[in-house]
Amino acid sequence: MTNPIVGALNTSKLGQMAGAAKQFKSIMAMLQNAGNPQALLSSMMQQNPQMRQVMQLVQNNGGDAKKAFYALAQQKGIDPEQILQMLQ
Repeated sequence: MTNPIVGALNTSKLGQMAGAAKQFKSIMAMLQNAGNPQALLSSMMQQNPQMRQVMQLVQNNGGDAKKAFYALAQQKGIDPEQILQMLQ
């Protein structure tokens, strides 16, 4: 008879290992596609909905990331220059 606490620990560890393996496979797939920037961006957008929103914002601004940044800052009522100064 297996101790339920030990069983839970083993199940938890297996779940963590499976999650780590899945993440590792995902990273490896992204690295393999790194030779193709479009494929890399596509892969990132599929895995991260926020990345998809960012790419859509950039596309809506003519593919200009700087223009998209300024437009989003203006929409949110934030001074973009202040943000850029904080990043320097």
